[in-house]
Amino acid sequence: MEGNFCPNCGQSSKVKRINFFNFFTQITESVFLINKGFFYTLINLFLRPGQSIRNFLDGKRKYHFKPLAYVLVLSTVYYLISRIAEQNTLIDDLITGFFNYDANKESTLSPFLTWLSANYAYATLILLPLFSLSSFICFLGLKVNYLEHIVLNAYITGQQAIFYSIFISLEIFITNDILEVIPVFISVGYTFWVYWQFFIEGNRVLNIIRSIFTYLLYTLLAAAGLSVIGDLLQH
Repeated sequence: MEGNFCPNCGQSSKVKRINFFNFFTQITESVFLINKGFFYTLINLFLRPGQSIRNFLDGKRKYHFKPLAYVLVLSTVYYLISRIAEQNTLIDDLITGFFNYDANKESTLSPFLTWLSANYAYATLILLPLFSLSSFICFLGLKVNYLEHIVLNAYITGQQAIFYSIFISLEIFITNDILEVIPVFISVGYTFWVYWQFFIEGNRVLNIIRSIFTYLLYTLLAAAGLSVIGDLLQH
């Protein structure tokens, strides 16, 4: 073969014998996809999240980890840590508040709500369109469509799972109720920061107000949805 790539299939001509290093690399590529932009995405979402997400939407996607996969990976990590720490996840607390449900005891809920509690990552994906609908409505007129809002909030949600994972890990060693509150404020503040960087058009102060109303609208929609579920469960 001449050249660096096969003219028929495009495979690299530089093929080495299987060893520990390239075997591990293949595992991360085929199973975890860690070297397909995961750490690049994670770091950029800490340093310049708004610009990074805007680059992805503008088509510069080669080095970015896919948004929905990003949510699934980090939400799963958060869920596993919560089980190790024997602490409730955010979904557990949300269901507890509406249905007086204890995730650590035998469930008396419907199979759907029990499934939500036991599958945090997928529950996050289910709630993601609802939050994105809220941000889409509140930021109407800024030339960002609904699906782009899903991408935007998917990256935010994935990054928020990191904050929750850190603080829930601390609860293994430190018992303090404030550790449950701090990551909530950090996550909300992070959302405001990302929106500030991402929505560079329009009045900046108005965009902060839009961010506030996004959370208010989401709270109302989530409460209405859970109320409907509660009514259905009682019949």
